Amino acid sequence: MHYSYTPRIVQTIAWLPTRLLLMFFCRFKVTGTSHLKKLSSAIFAVNHASELDSILITAALSPFGKFSPLFYVLAPYENFRHDRFGWRQYIYSRTFFNAWGAYAVARGHRSYERSLKDHVAIVSKGHSLCIFPEGRMSKDGQHTKAHGGVAYLCAATQVPIVPVSISGSFGLSPHHFIRRRKKLRVSFGKAIYPNDLFGARTDLSAEDYKIAAEKVLEKISTGSL
Repeated sequence: MHYSYTPRIVQTIAWLPTRLLLMFFCRFKVTGTSHLKKLSSAIFAVNHASELDSILITAALSPFGKFSPLFYVLAPYENFRHDRFGWRQYIYSRTFFNAWGAYAVARGHRSYERSLKDHVAIVSKGHSLCIFPEGRMSKDGQHTKAHGGVAYLCAATQVPIVPVSISGSFGLSPHHFIRRRKKLRVSFGKAIYPNDLFGARTDLSAEDYKIAAEKVLEKISTGSL
C-alpha cells in the first residue's frame, strides 16, 4: 500500500488555525504529553463522542513531532453515505479521508488480520495510528463496549497503546463553539505495552483481544491514565 505525503501536508497546514480556534473558543487544553517522551511511535486509543475527535487528537500533537503524520482507523467508507451526516455525506469520501490519513477497515471479514491489514502495514512502517476502541461514536456521551482491534494491533505490531481521554466534545455544536460554552480537554495516559496486556502469550484469540481492549477502555473511561 502506498502512502503519500498528503496527510503530512494537510495536517501541518490545518494545525495552527485549528489549534488557535480551539484555544480561543473552547479553552482547549492538552495534558499528559510527558508520557509520550520515550516513545518513537504509538497506537493512540481514544474515546469517541464527536466527529471532531480525530481533529482534536491531531491538534493536540505537534505537526513537526515524531507522531506526525498521524493515521487513523476508519469505519468502512460506505458507512458515511447516510442521511444522519446531512450535507457532510457528500464530502466524506475515500479521497477526503485518505488525505487526512484515515483508512477504512476492510469490510466483510470476520478476522482482525484481514480487516486491519492496511493499518498493521502503516504501524509497521514506523507511523503512529489513532483508533477508537468502541468502533463508533457514542450516542449519549457514555462509553460502550470495546472491540478487540486496538489490542490486536498492539500484539501484531508490538507497538504500545497510549490511552487518550477526550472530554467536552460530546454535543458540541456551532452555538456552543461561538459562545464558548464548551471546554475541550485531551489527556494522554501512560503507554500500555503488549506484555502488560498479554504477558508472554502468543496463542491469542479474538476473545483475548476483546478482554484486553476492555482493559484499555476502562483506563480511558475511569480517567486512570
